Amino acid sequence: MAEDLPLLAGRSAATLALSLLDKAFSHLAGGAEEIYKEELLESVRRILTILDEAERRLIKWRFPSLEISIWEFTRAVDEIEDAVDEIQYHRLEDAAVRRGPVSKLVKRKILARFVPGSGLERLREAVVRLGHMASVVYRYYQRSVARRAPGVAAPSPSEHERYPSWIAADAVVGRDEEKGQVMRWLMKLPAEEAETNPVSAFAIVGMAGMGKSALAKLVHDDPQVPTNFDIVVWVKVSFEFRAAAVVSDILRSIAATEPGSSASAHLAEKLRDKKLLLILDDVWEDEMRGRWEDLLSPIRSAKRGSKILLTTRMQSVADMAATTIGGEFECLKLDGLQESDNFLLFKSLLNPDVNSEDYANLLLIGEQISKRFGACPFLTLAVVSHLRDDLKTSWTDVLQQHWYQIEGIYSILPSLKLSYDHLPARLQICFRYCSLFPRGHKFYMDKLVDMWVSSGLIPFPSREPGDSLPATDNVSILNPVDVGEEYFTALTRKSFFCRMLETDPCGGNQKEYYVLHSLLHDLAQLVSRGECARVDNGGFQDVMWTTRHISIANCGILTHERARKISYLRSLRTLIIESESCLDQETELLLGEILKSTKCLRLLQLSVPSPFHVLDRFPNLIHLRYISLISCDESHLHKIFKSYHLQVLKLSYLTAKEPDLSDMYNLRCLRSLHIPDNMSSKIHELGRLTSLQVLRGFEVVQNDGSRLSTLSNLRSLRQLGLMNLQNVQNCREAMEVKLKEKHDMRILLLSWNRYNNDTRLDDQIIGNLEPNREIQILHIHGYNGSVLPFWIANSLLVNLVSLELEYCIKWKSLPSLQELNLLQHVKLQHLFQLEYMGLELKELTDTNEPGIVCLPRFLRSLIIGWCPNLKILPTIPPSLEVLILKHVGFMVLPGIHQRESKTSVKSELTFVHIQSCAHLTSLDEGLLECQEQLGSLSILIISHCESLRHLPRNGFAALHHLKFLEMVACPLLKDGNTEGNILPISLKNLDMNPCGSIDVSMLLSLRNLSFLTKLTLFNCTNLEKLPPAEIFGTLQVLSDLSVARCRGLLSFGGLGAVSSLRMLSILCCDKLNLSDSPQGCCSFMLQELRIDCQALLFVEPLQSLRYTKELYICNDCAMESLAEGWLLQNATSLHSIKIGIAESLQSLPSQMDKLEALQSLHIERAPLMKLLPQLPASLSKLTIWGCDPMFMKQYEKDVGPNWGQVKHIAHVDIKSYSEVQE
Repeated sequence: MAEDLPLLAGRSAATLALSLLDKAFSHLAGGAEEIYKEELLESVRRILTILDEAERRLIKWRFPSLEISIWEFTRAVDEIEDAVDEIQYHRLEDAAVRRGPVSKLVKRKILARFVPGSGLERLREAVVRLGHMASVVYRYYQRSVARRAPGVAAPSPSEHERYPSWIAADAVVGRDEEKGQVMRWLMKLPAEEAETNPVSAFAIVGMAGMGKSALAKLVHDDPQVPTNFDIVVWVKVSFEFRAAAVVSDILRSIAATEPGSSASAHLAEKLRDKKLLLILDDVWEDEMRGRWEDLLSPIRSAKRGSKILLTTRMQSVADMAATTIGGEFECLKLDGLQESDNFLLFKSLLNPDVNSEDYANLLLIGEQISKRFGACPFLTLAVVSHLRDDLKTSWTDVLQQHWYQIEGIYSILPSLKLSYDHLPARLQICFRYCSLFPRGHKFYMDKLVDMWVSSGLIPFPSREPGDSLPATDNVSILNPVDVGEEYFTALTRKSFFCRMLETDPCGGNQKEYYVLHSLLHDLAQLVSRGECARVDNGGFQDVMWTTRHISIANCGILTHERARKISYLRSLRTLIIESESCLDQETELLLGEILKSTKCLRLLQLSVPSPFHVLDRFPNLIHLRYISLISCDESHLHKIFKSYHLQVLKLSYLTAKEPDLSDMYNLRCLRSLHIPDNMSSKIHELGRLTSLQVLRGFEVVQNDGSRLSTLSNLRSLRQLGLMNLQNVQNCREAMEVKLKEKHDMRILLLSWNRYNNDTRLDDQIIGNLEPNREIQILHIHGYNGSVLPFWIANSLLVNLVSLELEYCIKWKSLPSLQELNLLQHVKLQHLFQLEYMGLELKELTDTNEPGIVCLPRFLRSLIIGWCPNLKILPTIPPSLEVLILKHVGFMVLPGIHQRESKTSVKSELTFVHIQSCAHLTSLDEGLLECQEQLGSLSILIISHCESLRHLPRNGFAALHHLKFLEMVACPLLKDGNTEGNILPISLKNLDMNPCGSIDVSMLLSLRNLSFLTKLTLFNCTNLEKLPPAEIFGTLQVLSDLSVARCRGLLSFGGLGAVSSLRMLSILCCDKLNLSDSPQGCCSFMLQELRIDCQALLFVEPLQSLRYTKELYICNDCAMESLAEGWLLQNATSLHSIKIGIAESLQSLPSQMDKLEALQSLHIERAPLMKLLPQLPASLSKLTIWGCDPMFMKQYEKDVGPNWGQVKHIAHVDIKSYSEVQE
């Protein structure tokens, strides 16, 4: 898979060498060197040319000598980079010594250590070696590749996406909702669309194998399509987008003739007055807008209401199409199938025999397999093709493997890799670097970009003469962080990174992060072999002599041999070490030896508590750009201060209470500083760190020189946090920080101690802390003044994207911020006196046109909490995605802003959380009144609104995309004004926690909720029985049911009819009738059963359970023994039994040894147990806590009389009650 890595590494090295040689020869001045420089540059350009040619011809390396020579060529480039870097380090060291407060004699001794001749000699040798290796690479290329390797045609994007021969190519499961969305767009009448453009477009965007083409085919074949369109054309677009070819394909489909030279004009004539549906399948063009214009030119002659449906892997293609086509444009991001749908697909493709009752246990394994592989339909098809005729042996093996390790399905990889091949080389290397992180890792753009830059993926440009960089006054062009952010954005637009927005339902805090799909993560690991290696419990074989970046996820696997292997890596640039616990002495020594040998490191991240002995090797690491440590003591901190190239320093914890940071000012290249709050103000001469871009937690301290004027020279700051601003002495000091002149600043935090009562200067000081107009993120915390700063009151910060105001307790009003068109996020918390925004309450309520005052038009999230006097809000814009209102004085929820000349505007709201709004009485007004506008709402949480009485008139049934509904602690709710079903059929997760009298009507509305997967009923005191089988039987995918503290519950109802149930929890339902009449047979197989009364195992449908995997019985004080019959009927599947607080338990069943699948047995607080029966041979973990001391002695290791009965168990942990208490 990594056979083309030498080519990629060689190209990157050659590109770097072209810019590096100018810098190298600036140190090797002289006429002869200049002549040799031109010869060497020409040799490197020649290497770059032949590697580009190899890439165009798609030559795969099968020439070991050539491959080794290319790796040696990259090593020669590394040696030049290291030599230049070392020379520059010693110059920085020289400058630091000259600045330091030491005697002339000491300075002379220190400076004598730097011998320019030795460094220059190493550089000269490295340059000569580069010239030699360039000649060797060229010679081997001519001998091996140029003469003997023919070019290979580029594969079609769909060449590898073929279904197995035994499957119908149109087999599609679980895409009804997505198809419905596309069909609604197709059937939309022209009158509803933009009047200026006859053509609208819809893009289906998704990763390879997600079923984009299959979904488009479903739409194409729908019988409504030919009745609504005069012409329907499907075009499979080639990898290279050529408008002429697409036009010709359309003409062939329409006229069944070969197009002539005037194909475009001919097509325009054919389409005139015809309503067209054009389906463009698998489009890649995202750069050349002119090609799109050439295609659209004849299509725009089609009749109004014509449509273009396109499928693509990349969001950037959809963006390009939207920009070029104009008019209304919609986009569907096609993610993986739901787990239940993927399992249905899995089962539908198996041999029919496997779906019989005889193989029920095997299907449980199959269900886990279908979950494991990312819900990718194409991958599921490939896995099933491997398993369909195998009735046992491979299934468990497949469950433990990565998909690309399974024999026979590796062939799907080239299709996935096409997306990677389509990336420019500079993005490919950044993508490969992501393989250092685990699956599901949350990537944050600023952190990852810092790592890219520091590891050398985006070389830090110099502004010295001879850099060959373009002369410009625009500093950002020279800033690698800006370049890295552009790369990150490009990978996101090309759908490698998926943007996620994590919203904390409790605090309302939002955090934006990015993830790689699991298949793309696997791809990154495969294409980066030989360059990157992540070492966890396995995978050390991926560490090769060419490896440049390593992440060690488990220090416990380090041995002397493995540490020595890492130490031999001459080009190692990145070393990430992770451990949740402190290292033992041997491991520390091994890591110390690694750091001693790997002298060329650029990035070191030690996510290890107290790695102090490892840090002894810091003086050797003169090339470091990035250091991240959990903790550090003062002695090692001063060693870090001698890493003069350092750009990023992250320290979570300093052991010294008053650390000496006086030498930090020598880190003149430092641009990002993350240290504990209050520490940055202790840095001596902080103003000398003129490269600093990120400074958090600068504390203003009275009478110690930590004044704002210290920051006046830090003009490169992009992010700044100022704390304890109540200690600012006067307005002059506030002005000296010169915030308004820091034009690169984008993030600013201003914080006062909110308990400070002296607010005499606050109003004046905040006015003089006006930031520059380019500021994007502003957070003000604890300001005690009563006057709003003029730069907020007048909405002067026109580029503001995010605004957070907290504990500004004296502000009574805020502007609507309507003029801030770029503002996307607003958070207002603990503004206890705030009464209105924009207009006063009377003006808002007297306004006949509710849409006249609106919040910012592009706002995406609004969080308001603990503003009890805020009675009403301006209307919210349709762009809003997240709305959180907690402890607010609203009587009515805000409405959605209506644009002029529009009868209805669609809202983008996806998440709404309303909590503790004490004056809110009805949901039938405001936001939820017109539910047809809320087509995107997927999560709705309403809790602790003690005066809330009325649901919307039609409940929530019109919220057609609602997935999660939580109704908690609204005791006065009643359903008297609701009509019909309360719940929408789209619901997947329903959480009910006592809400007045609506419990029963909510459960009756469960009928036909075919997407419901999880149902939670908590403290529903009015509930006497669960729904009947007629309702439960319609819940086709319900897999998780939890019922707790429903004290009035008497009957399970028709629970046995839920065939899809996998997790069931019944707790604290004391009135359940244990002698209830049978409710029919049990149709489900449980992964996990949780109960607090063993007697429930004798009540249907639990009595009939088979194939249960985990049983948990907690707090059953009446249980004297376990239900032997029930255990035996689940013997072939039961993996785990956990008993919690069983004070009456005296013994275990005599036939426990027949539980052939049991692996773990855990018992707590069972003081009456005397002996254990014979336990199964499969048991690997036995835990008994809180037993009688005599019982414990019976099974004491090696000496107890009954130890032989349990010695075959790998992990035995038996403790008496007294030990557990300790």
